[in-house]
Amino acid sequence: MLLSQKVQQNKSVLKVALDHGKASGVIKPHDRVVVCQKVGDASVVKIIELED
Repeated sequence: MLLSQKVQQNKSVLKVALDHGKASGVIKPHDRVVVCQKVGDASVVKIIELED
């Protein structure tokens, strides 16, 4: 799998997870979410601040 396809797949999975969190009420607008992802051989930690 090409790296760009893998990155796009990770973004899709992240979007589904965030949408689920919003729908279940766990995540609210303007919350910060800590995301731990495995990208290739690297581990990545992101802090995402949600908008509306």
